[in-house]
Amino acid sequence: MDVFVRGIGSKEIHVIVQETDSVNGLKYQVSKLMGIPASLFNLAFNAHQLIDANYLSDYGIVHGSTLNALMSLKGGMDFQNRVGTKFGGGGVMSEQQANIDRRERLRKLALETVDLSKDPYILKNHLGTFECKLCLTLHSNEGNYLAHTQGKRHQTNLARRAAKDAAEASASVPPPQKLDVPKIRTIKIGLPGYKVTKQRDPDTGARMLLFQIFYPDIMDGYQPRHRFMSAFEQRVEVADKNFQYLLFACEPYETIAFKIPNLEVDKSDGKFYTNWDKSGKSFTLHVAFVPENTNK
Repeated sequence: MDVFVRGIGSKEIHVIVQETDSVNGLKYQVSKLMGIPASLFNLAFNAHQLIDANYLSDYGIVHGSTLNALMSLKGGMDFQNRVGTKFGGGGVMSEQQANIDRRERLRKLALETVDLSKDPYILKNHLGTFECKLCLTLHSNEGNYLAHTQGKRHQTNLARRAAKDAAEASASVPPPQKLDVPKIRTIKIGLPGYKVTKQRDPDTGARMLLFQIFYPDIMDGYQPRHRFMSAFEQRVEVADKNFQYLLFACEPYETIAFKIPNLEVDKSDGKFYTNWDKSGKSFTLHVAFVPENTNK
């Protein structure tokens, strides 16, 4: 904000300050502009002399206010011997000065009892001033920031933030719990017996394969499974795009694989089927390929 100071000799000086600046800081700027040491003059506003340790906001100084610079005189009024004062007390304190002194004592007491290092919203910038990250305000010192935290604006923003956090906590859905499925470890007893029969469809000439896998010692409650695997999934042989693999697995036997042509499987009725013979403990799979002339 802009304030004006009437200096010595009725010279008016323009100074840019903040409401949170101290009187001493303003005197320092005026002393540089007037060329007079700050210790040789005092500032006054509305017929009241300003105390260096106080802030401009304590005296109601706003944008456009005009202050007076008064030369300091040796001696002065005898405050000690005024009527109604105690000897050695320095005189009767005005109501305004009493309020300023009370606020200063409360500020010093708060700084002794409050640990600002635990405040998540205070931030000291590179200029040495303090910022409130919650309210986006700037403060000249810790005491001024502490006074801001007790104000209505900061308390309102704290209540809003707490309500927002509570709403987000109630709306959040906890992640689903992972089911702890125990892994069954069995001792493999070797490869199962098998039989592969190559056939041709008499009508279309399509190639067909009949797999018979024998599991005489299959574990109770288990049934053989199968799946087709691309040649690029395995790491045993060099991948060949012209072939694929057909895998059979069942506990406690090891998994076996057959290398078959990489042709489209005909899954129409009667062409592709599986059968598990529980009594004979044999698994049968019949697969037929689409005729090559049809693919072309």
